[in-house]
Amino acid sequence: MHTDQAEIRPDPTIALVDDLLGGIGRGEIRVPAFQRPFVWRPNQMLELFDSIERGYPIGSLLLWQTDVQVPSLDRIGGLEVPPPPAGRQISYLLDGHQRVSTLFGVLNRPLRDGPAEEERDWIWQIHRDLRPDPLGSDRFRHHRSGKFAPHLLPLAAVMRTRDFLRHFHRVELTVKDTRQVDSLIREAEAVSQRIKGYKLTLVRLQGASLDQAVNVYARLNRTGTRMDPDQMVSALTYRKEQPSLATRIDDIVTAVADTGFGELPRLAVFRALLAIAGETDIMSPRWSLVADYVQNRLHDALPQTGQAVRQAAEFLRTGVGVPQARFLPYSHQLVLLAVFFHACRQPSGRQYDRLRRWFWVTSWSSAFAGATSTTLRRALDEVRSFAAGEADLAPDLGDVQPMPESFNLNSARTRAYVTWETLEFPQRLDMLGQPFDVVKMLATADTQVFRQVVPKDARPANRLIFPTTPNTSVLAALKGLTPPSGPGLFDGSPELRRLVGRSMTEQILDSHGIPVKAWRRLCDGGNGGQIFVDDRTEFLEQRLRAFAARLDVPVGGRLEGDASDDSE
Repeated sequence: MHTDQAEIRPDPTIALVDDLLGGIGRGEIRVPAFQRPFVWRPNQMLELFDSIERGYPIGSLLLWQTDVQVPSLDRIGGLEVPPPPAGRQISYLLDGHQRVSTLFGVLNRPLRDGPAEEERDWIWQIHRDLRPDPLGSDRFRHHRSGKFAPHLLPLAAVMRTRDFLRHFHRVELTVKDTRQVDSLIREAEAVSQRIKGYKLTLVRLQGASLDQAVNVYARLNRTGTRMDPDQMVSALTYRKEQPSLATRIDDIVTAVADTGFGELPRLAVFRALLAIAGETDIMSPRWSLVADYVQNRLHDALPQTGQAVRQAAEFLRTGVGVPQARFLPYSHQLVLLAVFFHACRQPSGRQYDRLRRWFWVTSWSSAFAGATSTTLRRALDEVRSFAAGEADLAPDLGDVQPMPESFNLNSARTRAYVTWETLEFPQRLDMLGQPFDVVKMLATADTQVFRQVVPKDARPANRLIFPTTPNTSVLAALKGLTPPSGPGLFDGSPELRRLVGRSMTEQILDSHGIPVKAWRRLCDGGNGGQIFVDDRTEFLEQRLRAFAARLDVPVGGRLEGDASDDSE
């Protein structure tokens, strides 16, 4: 909290659904134009109303009450809303867009008969089945046909007495059994009361600055679609005649993703933009000041940022060998590389080499774990000096540990290990001896592609990217590899091996960095699984140490690293 700002305390209040809808209908509660579009799936809409009727919590709504004029949507839930009233504070919805759009679009829609006129309008036609249902399943449903059914209560009739009476007048004309009509009406009245009487938690930020709104938003538990700081800054910079800041950052992310590298972290791209625009604190800047100059400095810096980020991504992909953006050890590395390439468009060969070394050293250490504004400010200064040829990149070698203790993709060291292993063993064979593209597999598969060989051992040496036939475990596939014909071929003399060549089993094992002696112990059973992991760990550590030596990074003793302390 900055000393020149008054302390702001979120003010939680309770409101009924009708209060919320009324505020939207009067233009007093607005959805900022920078919010992402309505993206909820139809079943999510049904689940919301089912939770409301059961009295389950649906999460708080965060409202920023301010005198600042923020461009906002003129339609919510597909329905037009009036402009904000002049001379009054407006509450802008920062969290809860999907929930509020569902409530307003369904409950405030005019009651109509027949199917929806527009193709997507059917999602707003939600009905409640009034028939007895002891299991309570599928009570709410989308009624695509719009055909009248006495047992289906349109939620569009719940909030307005006139529409409620109109609907049940039609029910009475259709259903001749008065007891059945009375039963439907009683159930409908109970449903209506439960929805009308549902209490929402509204968290208001009364008179808060943009800085305070961002900080409170970041600390609150959020549901629905997450909003990043750049989208919130876009609230004060949005103009109909030009794309928003958030949209243009999305364009940069998409352009890199289209190369096959995958999606870069949006927040890192935003921080790169801040740094290139001259912001000194890219971790927690004064958001109101950022908004003040965003129309000039940030928007002017966007093309340069796009170019620098694309160059940084290309360096990571081809210069370093990161197989996919999601394996980038630290997002701060992308920020600093973008700043470097912005300042130095045509690096020398030596600068490329030093950047590669810097990448691996910072990936193998806790250089950016829990990084603060001061850490990033110092790193930015170092990178800019290096780009200008005024200094060298000299990352701290004190806690360099290339081999993580356990395989955890939330760990920077593990993500760096995946990149190294992809570089070290690029040509791999499956259990049948057929080659496969490991980079392509990493791009199209999820974390389950890293399969354990033996159970209950978390070390990286126990993980393989090893395609097998259906219903075949990695352990079974390895044990099923055919031993070479002739006794002791693996241990034969060099002359014999040159004559007969390597067996297919040897080629498969070599392609995955599996020593033959480790495979043999695995096939022996007993505690062979433990010995397999021990032997492969020792083999991989030797290869890692040699790789680090080629980068002029000294690594002494046994390679170990804590996978739990190096996440951002």
